[in-house]
Amino acid sequence: MDSAVSFAYYAALVKNLRGVLLLDPRDEDAWSRVGWLRRRFRYRNLGVTPSVSGPRVEDLLESRVFRRLYYPLRAYEEFVGLFRSAGLDGLFAEAAVLSSAYISPLLVLSEGYLDLIRRYSLGEVRVCKKLGDRDWKLHLRIADYSILDSYEAMVEKSIEYVRAFSNEEARKGILEERRVFMEKDSRRYWRIACDDGEPFLLYLDPLLVLEGLLGEMRGRVTEDHAAALAVVPAVNVCLVGDGSS
Repeated sequence: MDSAVSFAYYAALVKNLRGVLLLDPRDEDAWSRVGWLRRRFRYRNLGVTPSVSGPRVEDLLESRVFRRLYYPLRAYEEFVGLFRSAGLDGLFAEAAVLSSAYISPLLVLSEGYLDLIRRYSLGEVRVCKKLGDRDWKLHLRIADYSILDSYEAMVEKSIEYVRAFSNEEARKGILEERRVFMEKDSRRYWRIACDDGEPFLLYLDPLLVLEGLLGEMRGRVTEDHAAALAVVPAVNVCLVGDGSS
């Protein structure tokens, strides 16, 4: 199948998808965490992005859990290419765009991506205790609701941002509106949230990425890209350690 697929395939997959993986394929700890996910998502799907390949990936895709993701529109593939050409990590850009396009949380499996995600985040939810299976099951489901419930509003704000690309004051106002929206959303995680501790979830905003790349992206970002620019809840699966629990 080509990297871009029919809308019918996309629609069939997006309904049951519960997360998009972000990992460095060279990271052994990340692969242990993949095993942890496999044991806990036996009846749901997790997405593997197009650029992650190799024998280990082929083994994953033989299971009922992991599914290969494709770009639902050629414009999104070209969009990721723009990010790459501007110097952004390609695996990160691809996972962020497809998490938004597939309306699914980003599941961060390699610690090396956390600082990059934090750089482009509107805020975060921290935890001060080790999470048990019940905590993970509940709050991964809540992360799914976070993006589902905010998606329409965030896409609308992305359209406004594209239209205001040359108006700095308007852009800043839109980013602030999104930050306030996500600050309210973070209250969903009251059962585990604390002021200190480790980040459990970060609100990754692709518009903050665009803010840092305005020169390279000017005239290349259109309203067709808006569905790939929603705020994405990025869950720090690295908190499970080596995946043995």
